[in-house]
Amino acid sequence: MSAVEDQAAALREKWGARWKIWYVPLSLGGFTWCARIHGDDIRNVVHADTAEYLDEHIRFHEEDLAADAQLSGEAGRDLAGDD
Repeated sequence: MSAVEDQAAALREKWGARWKIWYVPLSLGGFTWCARIHGDDIRNVVHADTAEYLDEHIRFHEEDLAADAQLSGEAGRDLAGDD
């Protein structure tokens, strides 16, 4: 396996249950790293210059999703009058 394939495998091991991860070779060298949540709209693709940046972007996205879910849960409890 090449270094880039090793990096892709590591990202898929870490995030692959929820995220589709791939890379696109660039004509002048290097890669564009891409990810999206399985089943999500193709317009919601995360792009990065390196595997490390993609890992960071996914982590930030997951943190945002968790915060949104927490806020939604709190708002639902507030609307229901639960304390």
